[in-house]
Amino acid sequence: RGSSILVSTRDEDVAEIVRTCQTYHLSGLPENECWLLFKQYAFGHDKEERAELVAIGKEIMKKCGGLPLVAQALGGLMRSRSGEKEWLEVKESRIWALAHENTILPALRLSYFHLTSTLKQCFSFCAIFPKDWIIMKEELIHLWLANGFISSRENLEVEDVGSMIWNELCQKSFFQDIKIDEYSGDISFKMHDLVHDLAQSIMGQECVILEDENMANLSKSTHHISFHNALHLSADKSALKKIESLRTMFDLNHNGYLDTDYFPGNCSLRVLCISLHQVSSLGSLIHLRYLQLYGLEIENIPDSIYNLHKLEILKLINLSKLRYLPKRLAGLQNLRHLVIEDCDALSQLFPYVGKLTCLRTLSVYIVSLERGQSLTELCDLNLGGKLNIKELNDVGSLSHAQEANLMAKKELREVCMSWSDNGIDEITETPTFSSEQVLERLQPHTNLKSLKIHYYNGLCFPSWIQTLTSLVSLELKGCNNCVRVSRLGKLPSLKKLELWDMNNVKFVDDNDEGDDESHDSMDMKIFPSLEELILYGLPGLERLLKVERREMFLCLSILKIYFCSQLRLPCLPYVKEFSVFECNNELLSSISSFYGLTSLYLSRGIGITSFPEGMFRNLTCLRSLTVTRFPNLKELPNEPFNHALNWLKISSCDELESLPEKIWEGLQSLRTLSIHHCTKLRCLPEGIRHLTSLEVLNIRFCPTLEERCKKETGKDWNKIAHIPNLNIR
Repeated sequence: RGSSILVSTRDEDVAEIVRTCQTYHLSGLPENECWLLFKQYAFGHDKEERAELVAIGKEIMKKCGGLPLVAQALGGLMRSRSGEKEWLEVKESRIWALAHENTILPALRLSYFHLTSTLKQCFSFCAIFPKDWIIMKEELIHLWLANGFISSRENLEVEDVGSMIWNELCQKSFFQDIKIDEYSGDISFKMHDLVHDLAQSIMGQECVILEDENMANLSKSTHHISFHNALHLSADKSALKKIESLRTMFDLNHNGYLDTDYFPGNCSLRVLCISLHQVSSLGSLIHLRYLQLYGLEIENIPDSIYNLHKLEILKLINLSKLRYLPKRLAGLQNLRHLVIEDCDALSQLFPYVGKLTCLRTLSVYIVSLERGQSLTELCDLNLGGKLNIKELNDVGSLSHAQEANLMAKKELREVCMSWSDNGIDEITETPTFSSEQVLERLQPHTNLKSLKIHYYNGLCFPSWIQTLTSLVSLELKGCNNCVRVSRLGKLPSLKKLELWDMNNVKFVDDNDEGDDESHDSMDMKIFPSLEELILYGLPGLERLLKVERREMFLCLSILKIYFCSQLRLPCLPYVKEFSVFECNNELLSSISSFYGLTSLYLSRGIGITSFPEGMFRNLTCLRSLTVTRFPNLKELPNEPFNHALNWLKISSCDELESLPEKIWEGLQSLRTLSIHHCTKLRCLPEGIRHLTSLEVLNIRFCPTLEERCKKETGKDWNKIAHIPNLNIR
C-alpha cells in the first residue's frame, strides 16, 4: 500500500537532496549490448558489415562509456560514412582529448561537427525551444524556411528539403520521442536535454529564451528570441532596442500582448509569432516571411499587410471577431502556407486564391457566388495538409465542383466539406442541381486520412467514400436528410467513426446480406480496423448493423453513445471503454456481454429505477465505474462488484437512499470513491471500513452524509477514519 517516487538524475547533489534511501548508481550498458545498439544505427538493415569497419567501430564504441545516447549518436554519425578512412578520422578525432568535458558532449560535438553547414544551422536553431518542449515537425520546418536556412532543390519543394533534413537529424539521434498522430499524420518530437545543451552552447547569445531575469543577456548578436508569456516581459524596452538584427520573435504559449515599440528600430524580422496591441504597423516589417497573429479582437487585417511581399507563411489563430481578409491578399505571390483556425466569424476569404501558385497549405476555403471565389480557384493549387471547404450551398454550378480537382491533390491529409447549418431540416436545393451531385464531384485522392462532412442535406452519401482505402477517421455531422449509410464497414483502414445529429439513420452500416458478392458474407469482417465509435443524437438508430455478422468490430475498444434512445447493441466483447448518455433498459441489459470493459460511464437514466439483474456480473476487468444523473434510481444491485474496480463515482441520483452492503465485498482494489448530489442517502455502508486500499473519499452536496461523516463526532466517522484523503463538503 502507498506510493513510491523514483527520481533519476545525473547530478549527485540532486540525488543527495531528494533521496530517502541509499542512492543507486546505474552502470552503463555492457559492451556487447552497447555494440548492438551502435551497430543498429551505424549499419542499419541494408548496409554491409565489412570486417575492417566492424573492427574500427568496436574501438569507437568503447568511447561510448556504455551510454545509450552516445551509442546512438555515434552510430548515426557513422551511418553516412562508408570508407575506412572516414571511420578512422572519427576514431582518432582530437575531440576525444577534451579533458574538461564528460563522455557525452564530445560524442555529441563530434556528430555535430560532421554535419553539413545546412544541418548545423537547422539543428542549432532548435535552441529556441525550451528543454523538454514538444516540438511540431511542420512548425520547425516553417521556421527554418522563414529564416532562409533551407531552399528548394531541383525537383524538390522547400518543405520536402526541410523534411529530409529533419529525417537526417532524427537518424543521427538529435531528436527523440517521435510521435505521429494517426489521424492527421502530424509529427511531434523532443530533444534530449544534453542535445539541447549542445544546441545552446553553439548558439550562445544568438538565440535567447526570454524571461524577465535574463533580459540583460540580450546583445547585438542576438538573432532569435522566444518567450513563454509576453505579460512577464520586463518594461525595460531598451534591452530589446540594442539588438542590431532580430530575425525571430516567437511566443511559445500564445499568452499576452506586446507593443510594436518592443521591436528594434532597424527591424529585420523574418518570423513574428505574437499578439500585437496595434496591427496597423505590420506593413513596416518588410522582411517578414512568417507572420502568426492570434487572440486579437480585430474584425479585419489591415491593408498594410500588402507591403509584406516576402511573406511565405501566414497563420491567423483564434481571431474570434475577424470577418474578412484583405481583398488583394492574392497579390502576396510568395505565400506558401495560409492557416486559419478558430476564426468562426470569418464569412468571406478573398478573391482569386488560385493566383497564389506557390500555395501549399490552405486550411479554410469559403465558397462564394462573388467573382473569384468559386471552387474553380482550387483547380491548379497543389495543396496538402488540411482543407476545410465551407458554404458549399453557394456552389454556382456542377462544373465548379468538378474543377476543384480534389482528386489530384494527393498531399491532402484532412478534408472537411460543409454546407451552411441554417435551416438544415429543410431541403434547400437550387433549381438545377442537388447537393448530392455537388458532393459526388468533390471526390478526394485515395491518400486521404481524415474526412468530415457537415450539414449535407442529401439522402445518401457518395459512392466514392468506399474507395478511400487509406481513410483513418470519418465524421458525418448534421446530415438530417440522410437515410442510408452504406459500405462504411468495408473501409479497411478506418479507426475512428463519428455520426452526429442524423435523425433518419437506422443503422451505422445498412448493407444487407444480398448486397455482398461473396459466397459467405456472414464471415466477412465488418469494420476490421475500427477502434473508436461515437454516436450522437441519432433518435432513429436501431442497430449498429442491418445484418449482424460473426466477425464485426473486432478492434473496437472505445464506444460512446449519446441520445440514441432506440438503439439495441450486439455482444461487443472487445470494447474497453463504454460511455452512454441517455440510458434505457435495453442498453443497460446489453452491458453484461461486454466482457472486456475496463471503464463504464452511465449518464441520464431518466425513468430507470433499478439496474437489470446481473448487469455487472461478467465485467471482471472493470476498473472505473461512473453512474450519474439517474434521478429515479432507488437502488443499486445487491451483488458484489468485481475485484478489479479501483474508481467508483455515484452522482446526481436523487432518489437513492442506501448503498447495499454486498457491493463492497471483495473491493480490495478500490482507491477512489466519490458520492455527489445524492441528497437522500441516509448513511454509508458498514463495508466501507473494510476497504483497505481506499485512498480518497469525496462526498459533496449530500447533507445527511456530510453530517454523519464529521470528524470524531459523526456517526459514520469510524467507518472512514482510516482513509488518508477525505474531501467532505
